[in-house]
Amino acid sequence: MRKNIMLLGFVLLFCVGAPVVSGAQPASKIVAVVNGVELTEADLKQEINILMPMNQSFHGKIPDEKMKKLNSDAMKNLVDSELRAQDAAAKGMKIPSSTIDEELNTMAVKYKTKEDLAAAYQGAGYTEKSFKRMIERKLLAEKNRTAEVDSAVSVTPEKVKNHYTTNVAKYSKPEEFRASQILVKVDPSSNKEERAVLTARAEKLLKRIKAGESFEEIASIESDDPSRVKGGDLGYFHSGQTVAEFEEAILKLKVGETSGIVETIYGFHIIRLTEKRAPRLVPFDEIQDKLKKDLVDSEKKQLLENWMSRLYKNAKISYPGVK
Repeated sequence: MRKNIMLLGFVLLFCVGAPVVSGAQPASKIVAVVNGVELTEADLKQEINILMPMNQSFHGKIPDEKMKKLNSDAMKNLVDSELRAQDAAAKGMKIPSSTIDEELNTMAVKYKTKEDLAAAYQGAGYTEKSFKRMIERKLLAEKNRTAEVDSAVSVTPEKVKNHYTTNVAKYSKPEEFRASQILVKVDPSSNKEERAVLTARAEKLLKRIKAGESFEEIASIESDDPSRVKGGDLGYFHSGQTVAEFEEAILKLKVGETSGIVETIYGFHIIRLTEKRAPRLVPFDEIQDKLKKDLVDSEKKQLLENWMSRLYKNAKISYPGVK
C-alpha cells in the first residue's frame, strides 16, 4: 500500500506540467526549513500532487481559495513528514540502500528506462541525490509512524465491550420500515393538463395492482424512481427520513398493504409496506466489529495528534519568503 501511494504521487508529479528534460536543472527553491533541514519547492509539489486528485473537479479546475487551502495542507504534510523522519533518525531507525533501490526500480517500471525516470525527476527539480534522499525520508517517516501509532494501538475485546456497555443508549434503533414504491414523476413546473395526464397514469397503475398484477413487475417497468431496478424496494428507513406525506401514508399501512395515490413534491407514489421493525437495541455481536474499528481509528488519531504535538513543540520551523 505504501509503495502504491508513493508511486501515485510521483506519476502525478511528473505528469502534471513538470517538463521532462535532461541535464542540470536550477536548484529548487527553499519553501521551509525544519530544524535546519531545507525542504524544496519540488518536495512541496510532490505533496500537492498527492492531494490533487481528492480536490480536483471533473473538469480539472480548482478555485483559487481551494488551491490556497491545498497548498497549505500540502505544506503541513511536508513538514509533518520531515519531523517524523528526523525523529526516526534520532531513534536510530534506518532505511537500507537496497530498499531505496527497490523503490527506484518500481518507479522505473512506469517509464521506458531508468534514464527516462531520471529525466522526469530532474525536470521536477530533483537531483539524483535529493531524489533518493526524499525517498529515504518518506520511508523513514512512514516507518516511524507505524511504530508510534499503528503498533501502539491497544484495543482489547474487553475495551470494546466496556465501550458498548457504557454507551449502550447510542446503539438503540427506532422503529424501522421497509417499503416499495411506484413513482409517477411530476415536474413541479408542469401545467394543469400535464398533471391530469400523469394523475390518470398513476390511477391506471393502481388499478392494475388492485386487479392482482405483480407490484414488483409493474414497478420495474413503469416506475420513474431508480428503485425500479429492485422492483421498487426502498430498503429500510425510519421516521424523519422521508417527506411528510410519504411518512404519513406509511404509518397508516399494515405490513403487506398498498396505499392509494400519495402526492409529494416528487410526484405520485403508490406505496407498499413490506416489513416493519420495532424499536430495538442493536446486539453487541452485531456491532462489535464496527465498534472495534471506530475505537482503533480514534486511538490512532489521538496517538498521532499527541506525537505530532510533541514534535512541533520542540521544533524550529521557518518558511523563507513567507511573511
